[in-house]
Amino acid sequence: ALTLPFWAGDQYQLHLAALIAVYWVLISGLNIVVGFTGQLSIGHVGLLSIGSYGFCILVGKFGVDPYVAMAVAGALGGVCGLALGLPSLRLPGFYFAMATMAFALIVNEIILAQVDLTGGGVGLVGPLFPEPFDSPVGFYYLASIIAAIATWLTWNIARSMWGKGLISIRDNPVTAQAVGVPVFRAKLVAFVFSGVLAGVSGALFASLQSYITPETFVFDLSMFFFVCIIIGGRGSIVGPFLGTVVLTALPEMVASL
Repeated sequence: ALTLPFWAGDQYQLHLAALIAVYWVLISGLNIVVGFTGQLSIGHVGLLSIGSYGFCILVGKFGVDPYVAMAVAGALGGVCGLALGLPSLRLPGFYFAMATMAFALIVNEIILAQVDLTGGGVGLVGPLFPEPFDSPVGFYYLASIIAAIATWLTWNIARSMWGKGLISIRDNPVTAQAVGVPVFRAKLVAFVFSGVLAGVSGALFASLQSYITPETFVFDLSMFFFVCIIIGGRGSIVGPFLGTVVLTALPEMVASL
């Protein structure tokens, strides 16, 4: 990963590698919710769009430093994750999935309606990060560093007693509660954590794309995040990462067919 800019065939391959890193920041957090806790969340594209628009508005309209704006986007994703998780995590699996899907659709409609703030259907310009991360190579390293931090955080959660508690909730919530696992609180904390990473990923995504519109955050993208985890295998860190790499790169590799 460190040497990729030196042997990548062209700038587009580097862009694709940076996109994989950006996606992985979100998917690593979502993996804790889906792969470890067993919650069927299919609306994380809503949190991604909140992070992206929050970043663009703060930097483009209020002149906030991009690094501060990225941190605020992460906090905003966590707050929205909390607001969504408090009522919806009490619902059983399929109904929770429908609630997260509805959230993503509502967010998209709000973005379209708030023309003065979000630009409506026209969209907003994705700001660049300052030097040395303003070039394609620099941005790739920035996204990779944040992806590595996200991986380290999720790995620490997965190998701890907290992670074992999440797995017990996934496998049998009644038994988990019987042995003292705080089921609802654990689900909520995992969901808020995934929201923070989704917000950070949104900030990176906006900068990478250069320009964002509501059509950028289609529901198919949310299903893509979910499928990466399912294909990679639940209860694993490496599996969903490989799923992200394959499902992001494969369409580009076989496009000529």
